[in-house]
Parts: sequence; C-alpha cells; structure tokens
Amino acid sequence: MTWHAGIALGIGDDDTVSGVGAESEHDTEQAARAWIEQELPRAAFPEWVTRRPHGTAGAFLFGQLDRGYITALEPAPEWEPDLDAPSWDADLVDGTVRWRRRD
Repeated sequence: MTWHAGIALGIGDDDTVSGVGAESEHDTEQAARAWIEQELPRAAFPEWVTRRPHGTAGAFLFGQLDRGYITALEPAPEWEPDLDAPSWDADLVDGTVRWRRRD
C-alpha cells in the first residue's frame, strides 16, 4: 500500500484540468499530508494559465491524496487507487491548508 500525493490545477466548477508536475509517493497518510501541506502553498500556476485571455480567473490549485497499490505490470509498475479507501482534497484558504473528503 502507498499514498499518492499531488498538486492539481482546476478551472471553473471544480474541474480538474491537470496536475502541475508535483507528485509524490509515501508510505503513510501522515507523510503524504505533510508533503501536500508543504508543497501546496509554494505551488504556482503553469505558464499557460497566466496567458489565458482572463489570466488566472477561475483557476485554482489544490492537493489530492489517495491510497493505492503499486502493481507490477509490464512495461513498468503502475499505481492503482484503492477504491475502498477514502480520498482527500486539500484547499489553500488564507494561507492555511484545509482538508475535505472527496466523494
């Protein structure tokens, strides 16, 4: 079992557009949460977001935390989510990371 932590970009009504290149695997949920709490406040929008006609309006960065498993599939190992485990999102609100369970 492993915990996958990442920083994602959303635009509009909570639509996840993409990751911003920041991802990490951890042995514990606590370590994954700590990584997001450190990285989310430092994350920046990709350059293409700032070049949009309305700039960063409607865009937001958030953390994602999921439990899963590394499978030994060819050609390379892949990470698969544990569909029975809760998943979490992290929002940066006034400089503080706030966690919410993803439905």
